[in-house]
Amino acid sequence: MKTGKSALSGRISDMDLRLLRVFREVVQAGGLAPAEVALNISRSTISVHLSDLETRLGLQLCLRSRGRADFKLTPEGEALYQAILELDGHLASFKSQVNAIQSQLTGKLRILLPDDVLEMPQLDLPTTIARLRERAPQLQLDIQLAAPHELELEILAGRADVGLNPLHSRRPGLSYQPLFSHQSLLYGAASHPCTTDMNEEFITQQELAAPDHAVLSGAAHLYRLFPHKSIANHMAARLAMILSGKFIGFLPTYLADEYVRNGALIALRPERFSYQIQNAITCKSSAMEQPAVQLFTSALVLNH
Repeated sequence: MKTGKSALSGRISDMDLRLLRVFREVVQAGGLAPAEVALNISRSTISVHLSDLETRLGLQLCLRSRGRADFKLTPEGEALYQAILELDGHLASFKSQVNAIQSQLTGKLRILLPDDVLEMPQLDLPTTIARLRERAPQLQLDIQLAAPHELELEILAGRADVGLNPLHSRRPGLSYQPLFSHQSLLYGAASHPCTTDMNEEFITQQELAAPDHAVLSGAAHLYRLFPHKSIANHMAARLAMILSGKFIGFLPTYLADEYVRNGALIALRPERFSYQIQNAITCKSSAMEQPAVQLFTSALVLNH
């Protein structure tokens, strides 16, 4: 089965690595039948993988039968198995080196987050922070809160490294990694007249607590329905204005649900005044490969 050229010339593919792993498990198990459990695939599939590997290499690697006792490596198979063990050692060393690099990260990672980040059920921020500290104990964290338009400007100006932001638009020079979506509805306090008169024309004549920056394109048509607005860029300020009973406004359902349950807030015509918004990791395009930014991304814990 030998060939005159190197069968693994060029880059080693993911399939090559998979076939090598199958071969390693078969050798360590002592045959195809006992390897079925370790690999969680059938004996016939294992046999096909071994044949593919032998064809790929141009070598006969083992003498095999249906039983365990007759399984035997050829000299070429034994040499390949030792090479695989050496490769495993290199991979383990590589992993240790990467972990060491992360643990030696120093300097400061400046993170900007929405002011309602702890209310987001999709995100486990405390666990994320714990992971960051465990993986890079020398890295100083600087965590600030910001409104969406402030976050993007701070990152572009170089005053922050990375943030989690509602994805209203895509600014040149920034990179976005979408994470999860949430729904926003229009709410009024229980004492607001809109909660007893939900005529659309009456609702749209009320004063809206709203941001002064551009909103998500899918929601812009809803905001344009309200000619009377007061400014509330931060979610906490918007919630307080709505709870005052003097304003209505859009809120994420995860933030409003508790107040809805205790009767303090009421959703106004949710079938009409509703939109979805995407949340994304945001950073400068040039910062995507920075180790601290990559560490934040990998440490982020999402609840599904």
